[in-house]
Amino acid sequence: MSTDNASKKRKHSSSQSVSSKKPRTQGNPTLLGPHEAILKELSAKHNVLPLSVLSSTQIRKRVSSATSHLLDKSTESRAVLLHARPADVCKMITVAEQCKRVLGEQGRAWFQYNELFDLPPEAKKKKNNVPEGGDVEEEAEEDSDSDEGAFEAMESRFEQAVLPPPRARTYKSLRIFISRQAIAELKSKENVTVQASEDTTQ
Repeated sequence: MSTDNASKKRKHSSSQSVSSKKPRTQGNPTLLGPHEAILKELSAKHNVLPLSVLSSTQIRKRVSSATSHLLDKSTESRAVLLHARPADVCKMITVAEQCKRVLGEQGRAWFQYNELFDLPPEAKKKKNNVPEGGDVEEEAEEDSDSDEGAFEAMESRFEQAVLPPPRARTYKSLRIFISRQAIAELKSKENVTVQASEDTTQ
């Protein structure tokens, strides 16, 4: 029985050590894809914490994580990246506003940088999905008048041969950077808008 107890203890301790070493991630790696380039650019001079805001995200926890990072006493430049899908942008803005309020209550200056970014192709495909019932109805309408369908097909061939190809439609969402110092790399971008607390100079 002593050997059995010892083996159970070893298994229990090993499982604890494995679980304790598991890294905590602040966001889904696939959601970070559109932001990897800007994060790499900023990482040379700034400590940026990326935080995703989803429909299931608790606002209070996100605000706590963001403000803890920004209020750290280290001397390095710190920033928080808030990013969300279009459906959750309003929730993300709420997180940003509450973060700025906390910084203001602490007597700290803040800068906010807003930028639109392109969503990955997976998000575009989801928007283009059509219910199966719709497809069946469209096919039935085309089959009901074969002459009209043939004319439309011929016309589309001529259009493809003569007209320039249509521009690829892009879908965008918003990302927000919040920092306690001005970030020149973000301010210099044409598509970035800047907000700042009253006691700062942009």
